[in-house]
Order: sequence, then C-alpha cells, then structure tokens
Amino acid sequence: MYIVIAGGGKIGYYLAKTMLPHKHKIIVIEQLMDACEKISNELGVETARGDATDIDKLAEIEVDKADVFIAVTGRDEDNLIACQLAKRNFGVKRTIARVNNPKNIMVFEKLGVDYAVSSTSIIADLIEQEVDLSGVKTLMRLKNRSIILSEIVIGKTSVTCGKSLRELEIPEHYIIVSIIRNEEVIIPNGFTRIQDGDYVIIVSTEENQMKLKEYFIG
Repeated sequence: MYIVIAGGGKIGYYLAKTMLPHKHKIIVIEQLMDACEKISNELGVETARGDATDIDKLAEIEVDKADVFIAVTGRDEDNLIACQLAKRNFGVKRTIARVNNPKNIMVFEKLGVDYAVSSTSIIADLIEQEVDLSGVKTLMRLKNRSIILSEIVIGKTSVTCGKSLRELEIPEHYIIVSIIRNEEVIIPNGFTRIQDGDYVIIVSTEENQMKLKEYFIG
C-alpha cells in the first residue's frame, strides 16, 4: 500500500515506524527540516518538506496514487483541510485524521473524513468501559457513538428477575441481544427467563442508556 502521512511530529514518527515492518510504501509530509531529517535518517522513510494543505505539494508527491492518507499534525484545521484535499482533489479512498478536540469528531466525519481519531475520546471510552454506573456498563459505541451496547447485572431485587421476556414490557428502543449466565451465552426468545446474576447485553440509543438502570435495576 502507498500511505501518505501528513505531520512528522511524535505521532507521525511512531506511526511510520510501526508500519515499516509491513512493507508499505510510506512518505511523510512535514514542514520542519529537523523532523524530516530525523524520520529519513532514523527510519529510512521518504519525506517531503512542505505544507500538507498545499495542493501543489500533494500533487508533487502523487497523492492521487495513495491508498491511505493520514493527517496527524497538531492542528485540527490543517488535518481537516489536508484530508479534504486528498479525498476531493486526488480521489484518495481512505482518509484518517487526528482530532485534538473530541468535539470536532462529528464535524470531521460530516465533512468527508473517513475516520476521525481522538486520543482523548479513546482514553475516555476505555475508562467508561471499566466504570460500572450502578450496574449499567458500556461495552461498545457504534454508529458515530450514538448506539450503545450495554451490560446490565441483574439482582434479586430487579423487577425483571424471574420473569420471561414475553412478560416484560420492554420499550421498543431497547433490544436484548444476549444473556450471559454461568459462562453460557444465551440467545433469548420470548420464553427466556431472566435470573439473578444474569448479565444482560442490550442495544439502545445513547440518550436512553441511563433509562436502562431505571427499568432493569430500579
């Protein structure tokens, strides 16, 4: 694969270093001469000194032949513009941008960036996945983070304990995907009874996630 990396700072450096064993053709665009020399001398990776938001510079390194364009500069604005140029002007199929401000993720994706990655959001998600909010635990976020896969631990005091799914009035915006009981994964149907100690895996919208606590735990 031909991979273009915009930004030769720490992230760009280690990204190039990580991908080297996979035998990809890699070129790093960086404005600072020192960073270019470090990448070239220490990694043996080709560099191009210049601005990744400069359409002439992108044409010079034949971005139109790139399989992936990755923008990891320290400025969200530059990463967005560089990815847009790569996709719209040069037809790059896959663009990835570093997002320093997590609030910009949705904006990047709406403006055509295929993958907007925020280290802050990744760390926050990892923490959130390990935090049990009174029995409701986030396992995964899907579809631009608006769909939540949650895990709920059923206790004896739950109004759902001992009842079959057909007896419950589960709101339409919840879908019970599976029940984990004593290391066994159960694909539920209407006759499946929820028991004390069950781990119920449920899909819901983000806005309705906390309502799961009220319904299943009380």
